[in-house]
Amino acid sequence: MATFTFRYQTLLDHRQRLEDEAQRDLAKHLRTRSILHDQLRGEQDTIVRSKRELTGVLVGKVDLSAVAQFARYHGSVAVRARQIVARLAQLEPQIAAARQRLLDATRHRKALELLRDRHLDQWRREQDRREANELDDMTTQRYARRVMIGGAG
Repeated sequence: MATFTFRYQTLLDHRQRLEDEAQRDLAKHLRTRSILHDQLRGEQDTIVRSKRELTGVLVGKVDLSAVAQFARYHGSVAVRARQIVARLAQLEPQIAAARQRLLDATRHRKALELLRDRHLDQWRREQDRREANELDDMTTQRYARRVMIGGAG
C-alpha cells in the first residue's frame, strides 16, 4: 500500500524547531522575570523587617549608631531594589518580543500543518478513487469471465 509523504515535511520540521526555540526563549525570559520578582519581594521584606527592628531601637534611649547603620543598610537595599526594577523594565520589552516571535512561529507552523492536512485529504481521496476503480475493474473482469464461461458452455 502507498504511503503519504508531505512534500514540505522538512520545512515543517524546521518551523517546529523554530517554534520550540521561541518557546524556550520566552520561558527563559519569564523565568528571569520570576527570579527578579522574587528578589524584589525579598528586598521589600528586608526593608519591612529592618524597619521593625529600628522601632525597637527608637524606644527609650536612642542609639544613633544603630539609626545610622539602618539608614546605610536601608539605602543599599533601596539601591538594589531600584536596580532590580530597572532590570525588570528592560526585560518587559524582551518578553513582549519573545511572545510575538512565538506567536509568529506558531502561526507559520500551523499554516504548513493545514497544508499538510489538505494534501493528506487529497491523497486519501485519490487512494479511495483508485481503489474503487480497481474494484470496479475486478468486478467487470469477473463478470466477463462468468459470461464467457456461461456462454461457452
